[in-house]
Amino acid sequence: IGLAEWAAVADVLPRVDHAWADPSVLPPVIVAVLTTWLAAWAGSRRVLAVRPSEALGNAAARSQEELAARRGRTATAATLAAVGTLLLLIGVALGLVTPLGVLVGLVGGVLSFTGIVLGAHVVMPPILRMVGRALGTSPPARLAAENAVRHPERSSRMTIGLVIGVTLVTMFAVAMESYRDLLLAATEDRPDLRAGIEQTVSATVAVFGILIGFSALIAAVGLVNTLSLSVLQRTRELGLLRALGFERRQLRAMVLAESAALTAAATVTGIVLGTFYGWAGAQAMLGSVQGEPLVVAPSVPWGVIGVLVVAAGVLTLVASLAPSRRATTVSPVAALAIE
Repeated sequence: IGLAEWAAVADVLPRVDHAWADPSVLPPVIVAVLTTWLAAWAGSRRVLAVRPSEALGNAAARSQEELAARRGRTATAATLAAVGTLLLLIGVALGLVTPLGVLVGLVGGVLSFTGIVLGAHVVMPPILRMVGRALGTSPPARLAAENAVRHPERSSRMTIGLVIGVTLVTMFAVAMESYRDLLLAATEDRPDLRAGIEQTVSATVAVFGILIGFSALIAAVGLVNTLSLSVLQRTRELGLLRALGFERRQLRAMVLAESAALTAAATVTGIVLGTFYGWAGAQAMLGSVQGEPLVVAPSVPWGVIGVLVVAAGVLTLVASLAPSRRATTVSPVAALAIE
């Protein structure tokens, strides 16, 4: 309601009366609560199922069970991604005939993205390795690249939240740009209608872009916290590096490079996925707006992409501040004495 009032005062959108208590907001609230509960339950189920005697017992057996569970999750993720991508392409094809193709595309998009998130431990490490190679060959850069992929599960969890946020922002921006191009192509002989379309789409992008941008901000905070915890858990390693001759500036460079690798990998992945999903959604909805098949190339909002890139750079610096300060204050003697 506050954003709507701001838009009305700024003469971006007309003023519309809003109810303070709207029952239509209950379903998304319920879904959010259930999703949070499900995530907490899934994360704690394996921990609570392990008895103390088992935790202190056969580590090899536990590793085999974890490996089998990971293989099952990978197979499920691959199946969801393949089926979802197929449905998404079918939705785009149906969109050339009927706007109802967007319904098929929506199901395909949800399934395919769920598969990508579920299989993040397979998707993200290769991307992190590619980004790591671009960091250079200096000792801090090579150590940072290795740290980013040493624990695939941890790295995937650190980056996938930011991937989701960037994907949502990019998807919406690309969808609205493609939506605009499709409508403008269908109203070439109606200049008055084209002007109204431009104003409406621009206002919608401004309002909803701010709303969706909060998801990326929340994910960025999560990445900062996880990176700080990762550095705290490597106290002995940092002390050993100091004992071997690493200077404080080299430790700062290592943490900064690791933060850059994680942020760049997540941002690039989110932009690529968001561009594809945004174009597919707009194409499936408006591919038949002229009464005949109409296909346009993805319309990339370079202003939004530029903001995301700049935000990624700022996030890299912010995410490395506290961890690098903690890393440079580690005493080699005290760190190596920690059991």
